[in-house]
Amino acid sequence: MAVILLNWCTVAHAKSEVTSYFEERLEVINIFLEKNHKKAVNDPQYLVQFVDKELLNVWSAKNTLRAMLGPKRWSSMKPKTQSKLVLTYQNTIRRYLYETLNQFKGQEATVVGLRLNPKGNKGWLSVSLETPNLPDLTIDLKIYKSKNTWTVYDFSFQGISFVKLKRVFFRQTFDQKGAEGLIKTLNHKNKKFNQIIAAE
Repeated sequence: MAVILLNWCTVAHAKSEVTSYFEERLEVINIFLEKNHKKAVNDPQYLVQFVDKELLNVWSAKNTLRAMLGPKRWSSMKPKTQSKLVLTYQNTIRRYLYETLNQFKGQEATVVGLRLNPKGNKGWLSVSLETPNLPDLTIDLKIYKSKNTWTVYDFSFQGISFVKLKRVFFRQTFDQKGAEGLIKTLNHKNKKFNQIIAAE
């Protein structure tokens, strides 16, 4: 009984720490969007600075890519190529966020639930997006702990996983064109966004 109680207390403490960590990260995002939305839309470089400082250390481009490509494809690349692909995909994340910002409707994100695996190193974080005059939405963030640091690498909305949605494109492009071809394809998709940033 004592062992069961100890395990329960350990898990409960871990959940509390994880929840607090992501609540703090979301609050930083909420405040930024509330105070700087218009400026970020008109000045994409300002948004990029915020993303690089506050978001790219929370969202793991590396883990997202590894999940989309699968471990075999990922491990087939040399470390230098992996790093190059990660940097390219980080720019894709910046583009996604810029495009999303233009659809922003005043949402405020709050943590509403957390499920961890038995090891306590993976889980799903449920986040509610509260929107004025519209029904609230809930998304699930897939989280992973590595070297005592928690990061997000996937999200799911209404049962649809972002990683699974993009997996076919990434794997087919990799299989047909190789890692360098995938990087070139991503750079092409980011071209317009890069031009906007360069014009600032």
